[in-house]
Amino acid sequence: MLQALLMALLALLNGIQGPYHWYLFREPVMAGFWVGLIYGDPVQGTIIGATVNVSYLGWISAGGANASDLYWAGLLGTFVAIQGGMSIETSVAFAVPIGLLGNYVHVAYMTVASFWPVRMDALADKGNWRGIRRIQMLGGPAIVLVLRALPVFLIALYGGDYIQTLINSIPQWAMNGLGAVGKMLPALGMSMLMKFMYKKELLPFFALGFAIAAYTGMTDLLLYAVVGVCLAFILIKLGYNKEDDMKGAE
Repeated sequence: MLQALLMALLALLNGIQGPYHWYLFREPVMAGFWVGLIYGDPVQGTIIGATVNVSYLGWISAGGANASDLYWAGLLGTFVAIQGGMSIETSVAFAVPIGLLGNYVHVAYMTVASFWPVRMDALADKGNWRGIRRIQMLGGPAIVLVLRALPVFLIALYGGDYIQTLINSIPQWAMNGLGAVGKMLPALGMSMLMKFMYKKELLPFFALGFAIAAYTGMTDLLLYAVVGVCLAFILIKLGYNKEDDMKGAE
């Protein structure tokens, strides 16, 4: 019961719109950490969440429309993986359909929440700024509580045994296929990110980082981050690409 209540609280914080909630609870790597912490394995939860996160590197929400729901992909994807004892690759393959299911919840949230602006317009006509502030602070979380926190609570409370039974009933060849798909999804996320951020001037740095990782076997991302920041600082000081920027401005 306590774990289910904590999962419901996490789902509430995960679904509330706001920058701090996005950084601390929404991203799959963070949602995975909290789910793992609730179920006694924060390291495994973080690894699963981070792998799911890579699959969604090219994820964008344009005009409130989502291709998939990032919230439940990380949160429930990690929960299902931990409860079902899945491998990391298989858990990523399971997280994607969970994200698609969560997308219906997102659409329902956007539909129901559209009532609040109409209500606030009516309050504005009356000069009731306290009512507007109250809706701004409580309106969205109230909908998230019903549409996201309550289902997660029920899933966490009653779904653990069913999830394990479901996983055990899946044939081994199907699990192998899901594992293969799960290995491909992070590469898909990287390719989507490259499509949005591609610049030919940055290709040498991409090739350099890939070569170092491939030939040395180093997996410490903090090292690459530090080296990348240092290179960026040096290039800025040397005036890298400044002439091209000035020509574009002209």
